[in-house]
Amino acid sequence: MTEGKKKKKTTKRSGAAPKRKTTRRKASMLRSGDEDAGSTLATLPQLKKTKGRTAEFLQTLEKARGKKLLIAIKGYPDPDNISCSMALQWIAAKYDIQSMIVHFEKISHHENRALVKKLDVDLEEYSNTLGVEDFDYLAINDSQSDQLPVELPEHMETLIFVDHHKSLGTIQSKFLDIREDAGSNASIYCEYLKHPALGFTGETQIETKIATALMHGIRSDTDNFTNAMPIDYKASEFLAEYVDRELLSLISRQSIPGKTMDMMQVALQRKDIRGTFMFAGVGYVREEDRDGIGQCADYMLHREGIDTVVMFGIVGNAYVDGSLRTNSHIVDPDKWLKEVFGKDEMDRYYGGGRKDKGGFQIPLGVFAKCSDKELLWILVKKTIDELFYDKIGVEETPALDD
Repeated sequence: MTEGKKKKKTTKRSGAAPKRKTTRRKASMLRSGDEDAGSTLATLPQLKKTKGRTAEFLQTLEKARGKKLLIAIKGYPDPDNISCSMALQWIAAKYDIQSMIVHFEKISHHENRALVKKLDVDLEEYSNTLGVEDFDYLAINDSQSDQLPVELPEHMETLIFVDHHKSLGTIQSKFLDIREDAGSNASIYCEYLKHPALGFTGETQIETKIATALMHGIRSDTDNFTNAMPIDYKASEFLAEYVDRELLSLISRQSIPGKTMDMMQVALQRKDIRGTFMFAGVGYVREEDRDGIGQCADYMLHREGIDTVVMFGIVGNAYVDGSLRTNSHIVDPDKWLKEVFGKDEMDRYYGGGRKDKGGFQIPLGVFAKCSDKELLWILVKKTIDELFYDKIGVEETPALDD
């Protein structure tokens, strides 16, 4: 089957074929007939003779052989979930499962854009015209919940759910693998790739790209192995033989955008220090610069005497976006942010996190229509400040220094 024919087949739509947003123009389906798919798979009866989560993972895919899988990246695409999606797509192709990777938020972080570009990763930005009605299953990686920001066809069941955050206990999936003892989701996928049935040797170009992406995902999510767990070290040892070191270095050494540097200056001017806590509102932020909020929080955490930093701003005039970073032995970002902001009407938490970092997003709703942007910012900042001050026991809100 030629490349042209494959592309035509995998992008089939009902009716007219409207334009859709995409990070690449190539088709994002992989089939078992591709060059790298191989033919070394164990049969289902053979797999049933083996035990463990990896065997169960492969058995689940075997039962879905020949179906179509939608791999959804929740939240802003980052190295961990991008690399896991790449790995899952490659594995799924071994079972003649056609797959497509979709994301719902912009790829805004400069390092993530570099990852997608340098590795030539196939990602599709979701839109109503994408045409996902004929997909049979859904897969979600690196997320605490299986709730998506859009409604998908009711017949589409969750086939694969793999995560390394605290379980919320509400996930419905045919295969479920949640490991809180993993510093990154990519490390879990490395365990899957080790199974001899998959024949992952790192000898093909796509396998080298997957190994490089997974290594970058581990490095990124463990803060350069500062928060790595045993599974992360084992995974990096497995990948070390296959990664493209020059490419990995290039991806990891992207320069800091000028807008992020400007944001850091604003954060320094508006900082509010309360004991070992630092809070700062950076005002209005463009959608493409929202990752700068987290980078500012990372930078501010280096200040002497500070062990917890919270940065926030209004992104795209649509929602409040914030990042928390901590070195504290007391502050649990996930629990802390969930207690501060609670849930929405759909029973979804506005915030969450893991061991040393977290984030929150709060839609402005009807207040986004306010024409007085300065007044709106004052209202947002005052509300957010009071929530945090109440949480840490501060009685009075300090005078605004911005």
